[in-house]
Amino acid sequence: MAIDIYAGGKKTRHKVWMNDKADTLTFASAVKPDLVNVDGDKVLLAQKTDSKTLDEYVFQYFNAPLYLDRFEAITKATPEQGNEGARKVMLAALKDKYYGLRIKAIMGLNMANDDVRNPAQPILLSLAQTDPNTLVRAAAITALGKLKASGMMSTFKDALKSESYAVQGAALSAIALQDPATGLSLAKPFETDNKGALTAALVRVYSSAGSDAEFPYVYKQFTDAELNAKFGMIRDFAGMTGKVTKPEYAQQGITAIKDAAIKYKMYGVAAPLKVMITDIQTARTKMGDTASAKIADDAIKEIDNSK
Repeated sequence: MAIDIYAGGKKTRHKVWMNDKADTLTFASAVKPDLVNVDGDKVLLAQKTDSKTLDEYVFQYFNAPLYLDRFEAITKATPEQGNEGARKVMLAALKDKYYGLRIKAIMGLNMANDDVRNPAQPILLSLAQTDPNTLVRAAAITALGKLKASGMMSTFKDALKSESYAVQGAALSAIALQDPATGLSLAKPFETDNKGALTAALVRVYSSAGSDAEFPYVYKQFTDAELNAKFGMIRDFAGMTGKVTKPEYAQQGITAIKDAAIKYKMYGVAAPLKVMITDIQTARTKMGDTASAKIADDAIKEIDNSK
């Protein structure tokens, strides 16, 4: 395997054989290395435990050439953003040439830290508006939406014009976080053409800001969804089931969640879905909807008794 030693401003590659289950490899260096990069080509199928310092990972991000080199550095920097070097990595990674690393950096940003947020926000805005990769744009819009910062609404509304469901979904969610009523009104035109992230955003917006008028749409999306999508929207669906005013809608929702719990019980979903139904039961009881509360109680028993 290749072992790259970065020292004195240059990289020296050593090609070595690992002959035993445990080997100690020693190399001479005139100065303390900035980085010892084991498996310099990143081709080994192995579980690797490194003892590199954060400073070494920072050096690795800016000097080692491969995607995985930078991936490892971002992973190390993400929980260490109180450190200047880690922040330097995260901000640089927002402009990485590989879109997957740009997304990883966006999702890892600690925006509660002023030293991160202040320089990152204008970069995120640029990514949201102009990045050539739609998944990067969507991730940047999502990060900006969570900030609830002023002056972003026009960017989010412009993003609704995108042909990407991911960008549209992120934009709709961001708008709804700032202005639920506006998000609800802007969601309506997308009911006839949506998939993936946009469908999930519609369900999220309707569940949080909608009413009985939107429940049939949300119910259809939930019941028609495939497994992963169904469980991606189930918390929103359960929340809406608990608050709709019509008992028949609440009972439809309870039954749909119960059916999912029984159908997919083999995957260990019964316990969390029973908690959701219990929360719905509590909400319906507070509303005086004893019939739906009774159906919720019966649903939990059915789940327990199912195989």
